[in-house]
Amino acid sequence: MKKKFRFLLCLMIISLAATAQRFEYQLGLKGGLGFDWASSISDDVISKDNGFCYKYGFTGIYYFGENYGITSGFNIFGTKFSYKYKEELLTKEALHNTTYCQIPILLKMRTDAFADRFRILGEIGYGFDILVNGEYKVDGVKQDNPYRDVCSSFIVHLGFEMEVMSRSTLQFIVAYDTFFSSIQTMKNDKLTMGTLCFELGFLF
Repeated sequence: MKKKFRFLLCLMIISLAATAQRFEYQLGLKGGLGFDWASSISDDVISKDNGFCYKYGFTGIYYFGENYGITSGFNIFGTKFSYKYKEELLTKEALHNTTYCQIPILLKMRTDAFADRFRILGEIGYGFDILVNGEYKVDGVKQDNPYRDVCSSFIVHLGFEMEVMSRSTLQFIVAYDTFFSSIQTMKNDKLTMGTLCFELGFLF
């Protein structure tokens, strides 16, 4: 799994670099912190606790118009959340801790520049999420890995960007990400999650 991940990572960087030589583009780095939660789980769950998430990675934008573009790249995306559920007469606590490599494909839309250097932006699209690492515990005891290798998510970004220096851009983004496929392999125990991150990016 790790070899496939490294190969995919190298392929993405080479592809974006090749594209960048032919089109109007921006390449950069970004990172963010936020919180996450279980959004769809079995009927036995009696309470949920929000957790912590983080993102960091590489981003590339190809502009096919002044205010429209396609955003892609990759994020290392970590999540951690817990919930309590009933099993027979006992109450148990489940803890999920996962790390994904997320490849987003987003439509970017932005306003014309105002005050010479600011733009409001929005992005919407799909996230292809590849499991890098996963840990599952019940009442503090580590269990067998229940996670799927690949998941899908729906992504919405809202924020603004500021031109700095001659061509560079500083971005501030609120990122909502909800998994619409279960992160677990068990067919009768669907588990999806949502995240809200506050991201900072710098594009060259």
